Amino acid sequence: MSIPRRRVAALAAAILAGAALTLGGAHPAQASVGGSLPSGSTVCTDGVRSDRGVAFYGSSSTASAVWTVYATPAAGGAETALLRLPTKEPSTTYVSWPGVFRYRLCVTNPTATTGGLRFSFFAQGGANAEHGFGAFTAVLGSGGRYCAPATSVAARLAGTSTVPVRWTANVENFNADFLRVEDYGTSATIDRAVAPADDEIFTACVTNTAAGTATLSFEFV
Repeated sequence: MSIPRRRVAALAAAILAGAALTLGGAHPAQASVGGSLPSGSTVCTDGVRSDRGVAFYGSSSTASAVWTVYATPAAGGAETALLRLPTKEPSTTYVSWPGVFRYRLCVTNPTATTGGLRFSFFAQGGANAEHGFGAFTAVLGSGGRYCAPATSVAARLAGTSTVPVRWTANVENFNADFLRVEDYGTSATIDRAVAPADDEIFTACVTNTAAGTATLSFEFV
């Protein structure tokens, strides 16, 4: 279960790609995520389903990042890149396509330096709005970090990586006050039960402690 978080300040306008893109209103329905991306690293959200599209906003500490929204029909089919937006801080940006689709957002650091990252990605409201399809994924250079899925109920943290990585969880209360870090060790796979107490939110994080690049996926199930 994902928990809405505080908004990230944003400034830049959208650059749209695709003939049938439309813009409209939205309300948050997905958690903020973030991390630290070495040069060439990419992080992607899990999928959300909506018949009214999605929205995102965010902030990168590098000169620019590339924000890409992908969509595929809810019944299956090829994934299409609907938008590619190169900017440091995208303002709230809305993307939709006629019909019920599943969407995900990927963010890439194309610069030569490591940069911090925060963003939110959410389905616009509607009868078919739903999130939690599939896992969060990343390609992280050495030292990269990605914090993504969050839960306030008992769940299992499941994940795999091509190299051993460090698995942790940041624990906050419902006021977004930081409480502690749960450390689950370093390994190429994880399947760990978590049990948040009342008024606790666990946000899973993965850090690439290896010398090489890690290709990974993780989620709360």
